[in-house]
Amino acid sequence: MFSFLPELLIVLSLAGIIAIVLRKIPGVQEFVSKTPLPKLPVHGARAVAVKIRDYSVVLGKKFWQFLLEVKETSKTGPLAKLPSKFSKIHIPRPNLKFLRPSESAEFYLSQAQDSLDKEAFEEAERKFIKVIEKDPHNEEAYAGLGRLYLSQKKFEKAIETYKFLLKSHPANDNYHSSLGQAYHGQKLYDQAMSAYETAIEMAPENAKRYVNLGLTLEARKHFAEAILNYRKALDLEKNNAQFMMVLAEALVKKGDKEEAKIFLEQILQLEPTNHLARERLMQLKF
Repeated sequence: MFSFLPELLIVLSLAGIIAIVLRKIPGVQEFVSKTPLPKLPVHGARAVAVKIRDYSVVLGKKFWQFLLEVKETSKTGPLAKLPSKFSKIHIPRPNLKFLRPSESAEFYLSQAQDSLDKEAFEEAERKFIKVIEKDPHNEEAYAGLGRLYLSQKKFEKAIETYKFLLKSHPANDNYHSSLGQAYHGQKLYDQAMSAYETAIEMAPENAKRYVNLGLTLEARKHFAEAILNYRKALDLEKNNAQFMMVLAEALVKKGDKEEAKIFLEQILQLEPTNHLARERLMQLKF
């Protein structure tokens, strides 16, 4: 008897959904206001369902016509004049360098310097080279390699590194001084003296460079000139026991043992537990 009820319920549900969607569409509202509802004869519930279905079909057609009109209007009408930022959203690409800091040159440089400080030379060298691969003009990476090669006494590589740095930074006195150390390590004393003299000319207040120049001069048996440079270093750092010791040894080699004793005694006044100075003094006295 009630086999028609499921069909009726489906039709009524569809009609309700369409009515909710179309309530605010101007074209459909106008159509509804001008179209009177049909007078339904009393032939039972099935006849009512059929009429509602037909009416829903007409509303559906109006709905699709409205959608087509909106689509065309968006191309040529007011919607087309909207700024492009409303029609197309730009999503920026992520900054991969920020997301992966472990792959940046700065990260590898920090790791390399830490490894160098810990004297993990092989690891430090790999990291410095990694920095240069990512940033071929990274001055700190080349300078780090130079210090590393000096520490390992790889003087030939150190010379090559500092000469490369000086092409771009000829006014850097530290690079000239380090190049002098590398030349001295290779027993290229003339080149070492030239490099030290350049560094001293750029920064005459650096006492240690006079000592390094003096050691190079000593290697060439130029004791008088070496002693002169040691005295200059002591003028800048009067209480440096290490400089006094170097000067005392040079004075002994030159034959000035009495003056050497004076400096050794000064060392013991500054450092009473300096066993090397005491032993050397005893050798000269007895």
